[in-house]
Amino acid sequence: MAKAIMVQGTMSNSGKTFVTAGLCRVFKQDGYRVAPFKSQNMALNSYITREGLEIGRAQAMQAEAAMVEPTHWMNPILLKPTSDMGSQVIVNGEVFDNLSAQDYYKMKNQLAPEVMKAFNHLAEENDIIVIEGAGSPAEINLAENDIVNMGMAKMAHAPVILVADIDRGGVFASAYGTIKLLPQEDQDRFCGVVINKFRGDVEILKPGLEMLEDLTGKPVLGVIPMEKIDVDDEDSLSDRLNQKTITEGIDVAVIRLPHISNFTDFSVFELIDGVSIRYVSDKRELGDPDLILLPGTKNTMGDMEWLIESGLEGAIIRKARTTRVIGICGGFQLMGKEMYDPDHVEHGGQMRGLGLLDTKTVFKKAKTRTRIQGSILEDSNLYGMDKRDLEGYEIHMGTTENLGQAVPMIQLEDGRIDAFRNQNGRVWGSYLHGIFDNEDLLFALVADIMKEKGIDPDENHLSVAEYKEIQYNKLADLTRRSLDMDAIYKILFAEEDSQGKEEKEGTKEENVDKENKEKGSPKDGETCQALEEEKTGCGGLKDDQSGIGLVHLYCGDGKGKTTCGVGLTVRAAGSGRKVLFHQFLKDNSSSERKVLDQLDGVTVIPGKEYAKFSFQMTAPELEEVLENNDAVLKGIFDQAKDYDVLVLDEALYAIDKGLLSEGPVLEFLETRPAGLEVVLTGRNPSDQMKDHADYISEICKRKHPFDRGISARKGIEK
Repeated sequence: MAKAIMVQGTMSNSGKTFVTAGLCRVFKQDGYRVAPFKSQNMALNSYITREGLEIGRAQAMQAEAAMVEPTHWMNPILLKPTSDMGSQVIVNGEVFDNLSAQDYYKMKNQLAPEVMKAFNHLAEENDIIVIEGAGSPAEINLAENDIVNMGMAKMAHAPVILVADIDRGGVFASAYGTIKLLPQEDQDRFCGVVINKFRGDVEILKPGLEMLEDLTGKPVLGVIPMEKIDVDDEDSLSDRLNQKTITEGIDVAVIRLPHISNFTDFSVFELIDGVSIRYVSDKRELGDPDLILLPGTKNTMGDMEWLIESGLEGAIIRKARTTRVIGICGGFQLMGKEMYDPDHVEHGGQMRGLGLLDTKTVFKKAKTRTRIQGSILEDSNLYGMDKRDLEGYEIHMGTTENLGQAVPMIQLEDGRIDAFRNQNGRVWGSYLHGIFDNEDLLFALVADIMKEKGIDPDENHLSVAEYKEIQYNKLADLTRRSLDMDAIYKILFAEEDSQGKEEKEGTKEENVDKENKEKGSPKDGETCQALEEEKTGCGGLKDDQSGIGLVHLYCGDGKGKTTCGVGLTVRAAGSGRKVLFHQFLKDNSSSERKVLDQLDGVTVIPGKEYAKFSFQMTAPELEEVLENNDAVLKGIFDQAKDYDVLVLDEALYAIDKGLLSEGPVLEFLETRPAGLEVVLTGRNPSDQMKDHADYISEICKRKHPFDRGISARKGIEK
């Protein structure tokens, strides 16, 4: 299992996300497999993983820093505020419910098993997990059911680094107060303090650091200077949103909606020389920009009301006659003529939009959530682009339709039209988050605006990927220079009171010797037959131990679990053993079945045919699957006494998904015939299941052709 270290803060926006990302990149550079983790994140900036699941954008950024693919395991709970008092609750990447703050607080401790399931999954695949907290651990009114700060540290057995923001003042009071407000058990978890966002001469600060160490009993692990490093920030507290400066070149104005989300869609503009980007929340600030960007929002209709009340609605409409306007996701919905919410998904009722596009949006309860590719339609001839392929991700509730005069602009690989533009192409909108990460589109748009203004575009742009790598490596350099990494490694890999513990508990070998003496074990030179009989229960077999029945688990997220189970079936049959084989949640058409059905000594129990995948089933249908699987399992256990080997393919996955009861399986493993070999395959075995296993073989995915869009091939994957 991985070692864990946690980064907590004295307050929101103290720099937890930044420090977590820096540690991830340093550990990766030092050769460790590392992953970020945040049990509960409240943010409107989100990201869709390759599996089509939603997590906080900050965890995706930290995964980039760690040079690993973002997964839903990194952020099992995401809260997306829909109002001042409520949020959409996303669990394991999927919408769970819309809850008020009070309702969520009452039930959130029920999600602790989901949090630990995600954490344990990452811990099995990595050497180090860097956990980020949320807000402050000293929010003592929330401590009882905490699963994100000290509660998470306890569950993960993680030492805690406390990050304090000196830029906003009161750093010593906030660090001391945060530590001392907590019970002693939690105070003991702090392994040190980091001072963040420092400006000035650190020598002047040192006396204060020494006093802080004396007062808290915690070492100061480093002081991080204020330095410009461009990585995606966490949520709306980001300093990006306070940018107001207009410089020479292209002036890009982003409308700062009250429920703004995924504003990081536009941060790529900042890497282009000659482009300044600013955030506008008042019609007087709008000025005369070259490009207006309407970002995503978690409450489109509510933000339309704000645009009307603030006067920005009229200002944007007037500017659109001469200025380019582009909307992404919620911004795209705002650009249409009409919005309807018959199911009260957001606001209820109907409302006019900005009327910049001849479209209407109807909000629906079903959430579109996917990574997808598409291409700009040829007749769009957008900015004279040669390369038209695009990719991005969708996160929205609702569909946008052409009322007749809008021009389709982007077609997705599944045939849907994603984007519409006006007749001259200067006003357009799309649902694709990350659309400007497609460099050909980004640079073509900027070049087109520059040419219009008489500016010669610079062709020597860094790619987005190159720029990000430079920033992550700068962050790692800053982390190494500023923090005592030797001390952090000692904390991370500290021996558990090694000398004292060994003196108290002894080594493993000493404990075995002690146990043998207490049991009256044989003297040196005598046989150990009695001990072997006690350990194996099979009469002390020495040379040929084939009569011992052991339990195998083949698990993990890599390809090959079923292959291992089938391989062992073939080996056992080849040695003359009788094998009973069954596959859960699979039909009877797989290629391996055709071979196993023909093997002497192998009995295959066919599974029930299902017309749907489990995720397509209703609750009653899922309950029926559970009852059927439990009934089949009972019959298998009755038959198993007449066999030498029992293979239950995908049983672990069925248990994990609640489609097979674990209790009867555990009971059978405890009472099975002494010589019966049992093989179970699938993902996410429970701790109890692991305790019953003699073999645990985990297959870890490093690459898979599915990630490149290659579907299952007969005879290889199916």
